[in-house]
Amino acid sequence: MKSDIQTVSSPLPSYGFSAAQMDTETNIAAWREATSTFFDVDEFAADGATPFYADVLSYALGSVLLGSARASGQRFRRSAETIARSGVDHIILQLYVTGGYQGVAGDRPIRVEAGDLCVLDLAQTLETRASAFKNVTMVVPRPMFDARLLQVDDLHGLVLPRGGAMAPLLARHFGALLDCAPRMSFDECQAVIDGTISLISACLRGELERRDVDRSTTADASLLRIRRYIEQQLSSAELSADAVALHFGLSRASLYRLFAPIGGIADYIRSRRLHRAFFDLAAAGSRNVRISEVARRWQLGTDAHFTRLFKAAYGITPSAARESAMLGLPLDSDAEPASPLSRWMRGIAAPRTGE
Repeated sequence: MKSDIQTVSSPLPSYGFSAAQMDTETNIAAWREATSTFFDVDEFAADGATPFYADVLSYALGSVLLGSARASGQRFRRSAETIARSGVDHIILQLYVTGGYQGVAGDRPIRVEAGDLCVLDLAQTLETRASAFKNVTMVVPRPMFDARLLQVDDLHGLVLPRGGAMAPLLARHFGALLDCAPRMSFDECQAVIDGTISLISACLRGELERRDVDRSTTADASLLRIRRYIEQQLSSAELSADAVALHFGLSRASLYRLFAPIGGIADYIRSRRLHRAFFDLAAAGSRNVRISEVARRWQLGTDAHFTRLFKAAYGITPSAARESAMLGLPLDSDAEPASPLSRWMRGIAAPRTGE
């Protein structure tokens, strides 16, 4: 199979293959490998109208990935087990040039049509059925949005419709990036990507604000500063609502009002600690770390308490998450993932620690 996968010449790392250069079985195997970090895929070309086909062309643009794909209809799934096995924590944006899909993102129904741009959180579940499609995908490490957006967890399943201004604007920008990628240097792409993420964040922020018209700009700015502080303190046993209020000179009532729209500060701290614990269990370097040690690291109580919280949040136990993660790791701990896309995704966002 390796001999059928072409490396595209470019100053930037690139990867691609074409259905026209492969038999169907080889094409399916290449597609599975390319998408394995993102989704479980099956029911290929289920409508029977055309045989299976898939073309991929991707570029590593410094801290983000950008690529285009064309494929026949199929089902995409991302379960809690898939999330653990992939071990990556990114946000992806997909512009559907043709085709589309419908299904469920987390617990939110989602429908995407040609011209729409959708946002998916790879830390959350997904199940969709797609018709034959062509799309452009950008993969962004979560911290790049954490620094710019207040409601990153609310992005999952967000759709910018083709009939608005934002989706066509970003479509033209993504197209220009793809056109320029083959001749872009690594140094050039750093400045380009910083501006691109700022543009995307502004477009997404506007859509999120339209959904939550009651929040003020001042409240959002205060909440963003507090969330950044909490993220830095997640492993500390001293982190609490009282400690946060004291640090920012707020009354408890004021702090609770700020966090009320996102579920309350206690629930927020707990969910962020569970998020960190989940990806600790999925990390290649933690295969020999005890689950109880992960619970202690993120101040999540006894093994039994941690297990209850974890299963309530993700639908699987910590040990099941660890077992799923092991399935996605090579037997040789120094070996790299087979797919270039998997290697790139693990490389652009090194696991964060609580230190």
